[in-house]
Amino acid sequence: MAEVTRKELKKQIKDKVFHNIYLLYGQEKMYVKTDTDALVTRLMGKEPPEFNYHSFKRDISIDEIAVAVQVVPFLCKYNCVKVSDLDFNSLLKVDFEKFMSVLESVPDTTVLIITMPTLEQDSKKLGANFTKVLNYVKKNGIVCAMNQESDISLARQIVKWADSRGIKIEQADAYKIQEYVGFDLNAIKNELDKLCNYVGDNGYITTEHIELLTTKRLEANIFNLTDAIVSGNGTRAFEILDVLFYQKEEPTDVVNVISMAYIDFYRVRVACECGIPMKEIAKDFGYGKREFVLNKAVSKIKKISTPALRRSLDEIIDTSAKLRSVSANQRILAETLVAKLLMFATKGE
Repeated sequence: MAEVTRKELKKQIKDKVFHNIYLLYGQEKMYVKTDTDALVTRLMGKEPPEFNYHSFKRDISIDEIAVAVQVVPFLCKYNCVKVSDLDFNSLLKVDFEKFMSVLESVPDTTVLIITMPTLEQDSKKLGANFTKVLNYVKKNGIVCAMNQESDISLARQIVKWADSRGIKIEQADAYKIQEYVGFDLNAIKNELDKLCNYVGDNGYITTEHIELLTTKRLEANIFNLTDAIVSGNGTRAFEILDVLFYQKEEPTDVVNVISMAYIDFYRVRVACECGIPMKEIAKDFGYGKREFVLNKAVSKIKKISTPALRRSLDEIIDTSAKLRSVSANQRILAETLVAKLLMFATKGE
């Protein structure tokens, strides 16, 4: 058997090419859920028969799974067992060994679907038990890892979703939604649904609609805040800061994300002065899909000098320390930091 892409999995489901064991997991939980549902529906129909379909969720008995796997299908080609969000790495040794025995004894008439629609996992550290399950299913069934998409494919997906509802949106504006919301497809879908409902049937989503209605994540607001700071626009900077506090963002979180933005600025400044490509910087510091923040920082840092960047970083470090140790008004500390960053940017030193 093998590890397949989502495209290959969807084709197999459409063609009714089934296997006895599946493992569907990954960062993109929306895809894990929808593809699991599609597989079950293709196997069992829209209303799965109770006798031939067994669904288990977290905190379940491995013994119950073992019994369900061995059920002989009645008036149906397959017996389907779905196990959702079982945290293998938290299982006792005896329970994990039982589960491995279950995997090794799945009969030809049973389709066992192991799916992770909500359980969060570190994509770089899957854990010993999960890795054992993964390797076994790779050899004896089908594995599909549904990880987050690139900003390009996400923008295309947004356009496709809107089009399916008869709504038009430019790809540049789809990028803006992704930039504001992040890479979580469920969050993106919720924001897009809100925009589609607002413009109505056969409507057209514009930049103005996105600015008006989209709930911006903290990082996107900080992006606008730092842009205002390095541009010397104090009025705009404090307007954004007021919005962040109105949205009940913690001052410590605001300062932390500001520090991340300024670290990006400094890395880009050093890279530009040394002639190092942004792709190399992104790789060295593990930016992954966030490489776009470096490319955007290139134009921003032209507005601020290197000494000003250094003084800004010193002030951010000092403020971060005060937030952790001083029993002062944290909002005032954050506002004071923004004021000083504006002063450094406008003075240029």
